[in-house]
This record gives sequence, structure tokens and C-alpha cells, in this order.
Amino acid sequence: MSAPKLDNTTSNKQYLERTQRNHFFIGDELGQQRIKELKIGVAGLGGMGSNIAEYLARLGVGSLSLADADTIDLSNINRQVIANLSTLGKRKIDASIHEIKNIDPEIQIKEFADGVTKENVYEFIKDCDFIVDEIDVFPVEAHQILHKACREKNIPIYSAYVIGLGVHFYKFHGNEFTFEDFLDVGPNESPQDKLDKIIDSFMSKRPEYLGIENLNEYKKMALKEGVPIFGPSCLLGHTIVLSRILCDFLDCNLLGTQLPKTPVMPEFVKVDLMTLEISVENYLKK
Repeated sequence: MSAPKLDNTTSNKQYLERTQRNHFFIGDELGQQRIKELKIGVAGLGGMGSNIAEYLARLGVGSLSLADADTIDLSNINRQVIANLSTLGKRKIDASIHEIKNIDPEIQIKEFADGVTKENVYEFIKDCDFIVDEIDVFPVEAHQILHKACREKNIPIYSAYVIGLGVHFYKFHGNEFTFEDFLDVGPNESPQDKLDKIIDSFMSKRPEYLGIENLNEYKKMALKEGVPIFGPSCLLGHTIVLSRILCDFLDCNLLGTQLPKTPVMPEFVKVDLMTLEISVENYLKK
């Protein structure tokens, strides 16, 4: 991306004032102008995706693609910024766009109210610099469709998932280790078989407090009531995804210091503030 020219219009002055507390860390106004030219796709607008999309707008990203086919229910209120008593029953994508436009009326948004599908995936990722995959874990085919298209276009994908009371953060990029290598689930598998594979994949290196007995109870609840999610843990995921996208965009150079590069799967980041654990793990080393 070539260096942007500083824009002196009234609209841009307001933009720079709104984002001015970012500037110290990202190369002053010129760095903020670069961020304004970013286009990022967020697939899934739940507890991770809706909040990440909002903070991308607060960061000053100028263009978003948003995809989600779900509506807001009571169980979403424990973690989703778009979920409250006034938005119950509304489409998540509509609530997200409303929230984001109240932050930045000029942000460019392409909406995909059917979620990510075979028919729209290439339009969804078109011209995107980064993709955030926060689709619910059970629609595995949607993940596979998105990841396959991103590999073809060489677009990195970032994801964070609540694991117990902590978070696992994944970055997929390239063909060396794919989402299908991570989670190979066929379209005709039973819900129990699908859940078993999801647990085996996402909960690799799970915390010790999720022992076998607790894990069995977790599975029962996931099949009956939906995957258990501790709301505050989502905040960890937002922070990691946004920080690592920004770090990679700036080539891991903040304040003149070269920072560690974001691990790419099969390496991933494990964070659990309950056990005070932050580590880089290798999925293949079980």
C-alpha cells in the first residue's frame, strides 16, 4: 500500500480528531490515514465478531464487509455489544451496522445478511486486507468455504474462541496448515460426532480445570442449550485479534520497536487469566 496523502477536508479533520489518541502508537496522522484505507471482513457478528467490528470502526478502519444471518436472543446479552433488551429479535447485522454508523457515519459497509455462502464468499472477501472469522463453531461448512476462498486470494484469517475461562487465538495464512487440517468435519456427520471433533480441535491444550468430568458436562450443555461461553472472556479475544491485525499491518513495528510476528497455525496463542497463563502452543504437538 502506497503512502496516503494527508487530507485537509473538514470531514477528515474530524476523523483525525476522533482517532487522535491512537496516533502516538501508529505513526501519527500518516499511520492513521493508512488505517483508514484498510478493508476488513468480519464473518459472524456474535460475542467476538460484533465487538471486533465495532472496535475496527473506533480504530478508524474505513471499510468493512460484515456477514451474519442470525438474530439476537436473550442469551447473547452476556457478551455482545449489540445485544440488549431493545434489540431482541433484530438481525445481528442490522444492529451491528446501526452501532457502527453511530461511531462513524462515513464508514463504508458491505452487508451480507445471508452469512457467508458459496454464492457470496468471493464478493465478501473482495479487496479485503484481512478477514476475521467469528462464525459459530457448528456451521463448519461456512468456515471451510471462507478459508478456501481466502487461501486462493492469499488473505490472512484471524479468529479467537473462548476456551473455558480463557481464549485461543488462531491465524491461518497459506496452505501449509489449513482450517481443514485443523477441523475436518463432513456435511453428513451427526451433531454428536461433529461436536466431538470440534472439542478435539478447538480444545487442544485446554486448561486443566476442564477435566474429563467437566468436559462431559460441557458437551451435554453444548448439545442441549448451546456452547457455554463466559462473557468476559470474549474481551480477551477482541484485544488479541485487533492488536495482532494492527501489529501485522504495521509489519510488527510499533514506536520503532520490532515486535514478535503473529504465530501462524499450527502455532496459536493461548491466554487464560484465571490461571495467569499466556503461551504460544503448537497444535500438532499434543
